[in-house]
Amino acid sequence: MGRDSDARILWADIYASLSEEKRGLFGAVTSRAEAITMRLACLYALLDESQDIRPEHLRAGLAVWRYCEASAQFIFGNAIGDETADEILRVLRATPQGLSRTDLRDHFQRNKSAEEITRALGVLQEAGLARVDKRRAENAIRPTEIWFLI
Repeated sequence: MGRDSDARILWADIYASLSEEKRGLFGAVTSRAEAITMRLACLYALLDESQDIRPEHLRAGLAVWRYCEASAQFIFGNAIGDETADEILRVLRATPQGLSRTDLRDHFQRNKSAEEITRALGVLQEAGLARVDKRRAENAIRPTEIWFLI
């Protein structure tokens, strides 16, 4: 099954937005947007007993996909899929002044190791969701890290 010339033009216009990489669990469940949209368009063409996918089939498939994407965004939001990172993200959202590593350790009631907190902060930083400022207090040997939501 192929696309007619108008559907090819429409597909070229929407393909880039469908294939954009998204983060976290939302990105994982929506990572095949372009393939699923085209499959939906094929189904609409078949239901229409058409030999070719036309723009109306593609628009219908895209409408179903957008609904699915909005549902996934509602369900998964900005969750990373990492329990510790997701909890740090949640507490950073509630604390615009930022949190030190001591604050994070205390938030977890000392039930997370420094290594686990460091790993989770790295995940958030790599995902572009958190940033760190290093501040040196007077007479301090080491700077204090303050983590913020981006």
